[in-house]
Amino acid sequence: MFLSSCSCHLAHLVFDRLSNNYVGDLDNLRLSGKVGGVDLDLAQVRAFVAVAEQLHFGRAAAKLFLTQQALSKRIQRLESALGEALFLRYHQNVELTPAGRRFLPHARTLLAVADAAALAARPQARPLRVDVWGPVHHPLRLMRQLADESPELIFELSMRRSLGSALEALERGELDVAFGRPHDLGRRWPADVSRRLIALEPIAAGVVQGHPLAEAPVLTAQELKTTGLWWPFEESPSELVGLLRSYAQHLGVPVQATALNLGVEHTLADLRRHPHRVTPLGARWPMPDDIRVIPLSPTPYLPWSVVWRPDNPHPLLPQLLSRLDCLIAFDPSKDWLPEADLADFLAFSAG
Repeated sequence: MFLSSCSCHLAHLVFDRLSNNYVGDLDNLRLSGKVGGVDLDLAQVRAFVAVAEQLHFGRAAAKLFLTQQALSKRIQRLESALGEALFLRYHQNVELTPAGRRFLPHARTLLAVADAAALAARPQARPLRVDVWGPVHHPLRLMRQLADESPELIFELSMRRSLGSALEALERGELDVAFGRPHDLGRRWPADVSRRLIALEPIAAGVVQGHPLAEAPVLTAQELKTTGLWWPFEESPSELVGLLRSYAQHLGVPVQATALNLGVEHTLADLRRHPHRVTPLGARWPMPDDIRVIPLSPTPYLPWSVVWRPDNPHPLLPQLLSRLDCLIAFDPSKDWLPEADLADFLAFSAG
């Protein structure tokens, strides 16, 4: 069964002045006084966390299966209840205010407590919480396939667009399963979290129709040294940036990166505005007719590992993990992986 991540298990969770030791770090004394006795609507709190993680109202609304208007109303009501602005708004892009940054960890705790309370009352009711990284990537296609093939697997999905963020949620107990590339995360891999390689997703080059290379059957280092590669992010998600920079360095081609990443549609719109650019895209992503997807040589792959905590007692977790065993084809003579990922693949093959 395929469930949205916006379900709210408890209607309200009440804070009173006796809980000041819990919320005292939320804000200054003036705001702490306001929080006392306020009924916090979990649907509003869930909306806040979604916007805080996406920093974009459109993506947060899509994640929660809401209209942007409905999402904005929930945020406004929460801000009214707290007596403080939680976001600075710039059209659809947003930033957390200092109050929002202080509220975020407690908001996540509220949702985790609410989910735990619901699970305690109905131990068979809670679905697996699975982060599939993004809307066009392999993990989402995989989970859709599992939803069709195994209706007894009940799960809800989130899209944090970074294994680093998902890993933190996994450690806090907010997620049961995540997918991603476990390298270039800028941190040590946690000892209490397991991972297993399950798939290699091929990466191709995208150009607009009419680009000088649009009719090329394949792009190699020779062509890319002239055009370079462009992508719409600079430092985050670090695991994807690390892979793409390693590939560009392997080919000896220049890179241009811009900071604003608002999703695939925005990337394609930017490509149309700058028709000389060549950008990495998933070779199997659905594309509009005016975008030409050209194979790269050697073919770079985005590795996907499933990530979980072995001490997680959820009864559906072993069944999900057992369904994720995949055959992976990789030819070192024509395909490419960074060294760390190649080591993962060799370990997978040996096992």
